[in-house]
Amino acid sequence: MTKHIWIEKDDLKIMFVYKFGFDHSPMNKQEIADTIGVSMGSMNYRIGNFKAIEGEGKATNYAKLSLKIFNQYSHLSMQELKDIAF
Repeated sequence: MTKHIWIEKDDLKIMFVYKFGFDHSPMNKQEIADTIGVSMGSMNYRIGNFKAIEGEGKATNYAKLSLKIFNQYSHLSMQELKDIAF
């Protein structure tokens, strides 16, 4: 399997489920992983990036792209973020 190159749209989906959960997502976990082109394990790791940004969990490192997305879009409402992520 080739290494996935994360793009903004990928991280927007991940941040949406981090903030609002799969219950509010138009896609389930497997559908998001398939759409992005990663394993569910990679998706879980990426969710961990957003936890780390907010100082949650054990992780202390995170992707620069995830930080950029968080800083740019985390203030959006659930519907606003859903509209741009999906």
